[in-house]
Amino acid sequence: MASHEDGLTRETLIRRVRRQRDQQAWGEFVKYYQGYVYGIARRMGLNHHDAEEVVQTVMLKCWQKLPEFEYDPRKGRFRGWLCTVAGNEVKMLLRRRSHGLDRLTPDQHAEVEGYLRQVDANPTEQLIEREWVTYITTLAWQRIQGEVGEKEQRAFELLSKGQPVETVAQALGLTVSSVYVYKKRVQDRLRVEIVQLNNELD
Repeated sequence: MASHEDGLTRETLIRRVRRQRDQQAWGEFVKYYQGYVYGIARRMGLNHHDAEEVVQTVMLKCWQKLPEFEYDPRKGRFRGWLCTVAGNEVKMLLRRRSHGLDRLTPDQHAEVEGYLRQVDANPTEQLIEREWVTYITTLAWQRIQGEVGEKEQRAFELLSKGQPVETVAQALGLTVSSVYVYKKRVQDRLRVEIVQLNNELD
């Protein structure tokens, strides 16, 4: 997993991807950003299949456009640009699906039309921010799991699901004080990783 010591930043990664021949850079780009694009597509209301299609198209558009892309943080965050591209692809997908409605049976027509109506291809800043926080937190958790003991992981996961500290302690054969220590240790490490990922990718 790339770390801060590897020199990964959105600027250096984008610069490397712009060369198009750097397959390692492209692999890192896809690894770090396709999950976010998928999450945004799902929050817009797309089903899994259509969200996957949008992700593939957005990644292709990034491959094509990044050689000419000039990253300027003063003009907005990179994730905002990604969301704009994703929103445009969702609109195109909706148009394609709408054009095919006449070929469907009445029941199919009603079902697909209802689905298309509930899709919102114009994500708000609040939606973009919520998905980014969710995505980065999940990615940070994945990255630190190898550094966290099994009981620490399990305690943190149970607490995150709303289990009382006393219940977690009993389930894992721990003292209540140990559960609090584990929780703080994981939270502190997770917080550091989230800050690093935001510095690298946001």
